[in-house]
Amino acid sequence: MISNEDVCKFYQHLDTPGVYDATDPYSLQIFKGKFAYGGEEVPGICQRGGMIFKRFRAIQEYCFQCYKVVVEPRTVMELFKLLILFERLHLPNNNRRKCMTEFRPDCSGTYKGYVYCGGLEEGNEVCAIVKKAVSDEISPDISINFKRGCSEYAAAYPEYAVIKPGIEPMKYNEAWRVHEEYFDKHATWKPRASSDSGDEERSTYKPSEIFAMTVFLRYAATIGDDSYLTIAGGALPPIPGLKRPPFVSPPLPGTGSHTG
Repeated sequence: MISNEDVCKFYQHLDTPGVYDATDPYSLQIFKGKFAYGGEEVPGICQRGGMIFKRFRAIQEYCFQCYKVVVEPRTVMELFKLLILFERLHLPNNNRRKCMTEFRPDCSGTYKGYVYCGGLEEGNEVCAIVKKAVSDEISPDISINFKRGCSEYAAAYPEYAVIKPGIEPMKYNEAWRVHEEYFDKHATWKPRASSDSGDEERSTYKPSEIFAMTVFLRYAATIGDDSYLTIAGGALPPIPGLKRPPFVSPPLPGTGSHTG
C-alpha cells in the first residue's frame, strides 16, 4: 500500500521545477510507458488525430483501435499515489499511461489517470491489471472505467464510444480517408515529443513534469482539496480563472463503494 508518507518523500526529493507554458495541456500531463499498438510506435499520432478532427470533424483510422482504462483519483493525494503506481506498474506492452488534472470545461471530473491500449482484447486485460493494482496499492473505492478513444470524438459521434457485448463497435468511415490524405499532404506540424514519445523506462522526472506536479497541487488548492497541504507542506496560490465543480471530500475508508 502506497502511504501518504511515501508521497511526501517522493515529492520532497524532486528538483526545483522550471517555468513552462501552463496553457499547453501537454506540459501539464505526466507520461510513462510506450505509446505503441502492435509493437509499432507512431510519434505524434494523437496530435495528428486532434488536428484532423478539429478541421474536418473526422476521426483518423488509427483512433478506432484506441481504448483507454480511466482511473479517477478522488484527491490530489490519490493522484500522486497513482503517479507512483504508474511508475512501478508492469503491463503487457509497457502501455503508455499518464496522470493529469481536468481543465477542459466540457469534461467532467478533476483528477485522472489513463492507460492506453491497442484494441479491445488488450484493453480488457489491462483493465483487470489496473483495477487490482489500484485496489491493492491505493484504494478499492477509486472509480475505474473503460472507454474508447477521446471524449471529443464520443461527443460528436456517440456510437463511437459504445462498448457493449453483442454490439458491433463503430467502424472507420472510409469517406474520412480523403481528409487524412489531404492533411498529410498539406499540413505542416511537428509532433510534441512530450506527448507521444519519450524515455519510457526512466524513473526520474524532467523539469517540465515537476512543474506539472506543482500545477496539480495548485489545482487542488483552487478547488478546495486540502490533501495537497500534506504534500506541499504549506499553502499554495490558486490558479487564476480556473472554474471547476466544487470539491467533494471522499467518504471515510470503508464507507465508500467501488465502481468499475
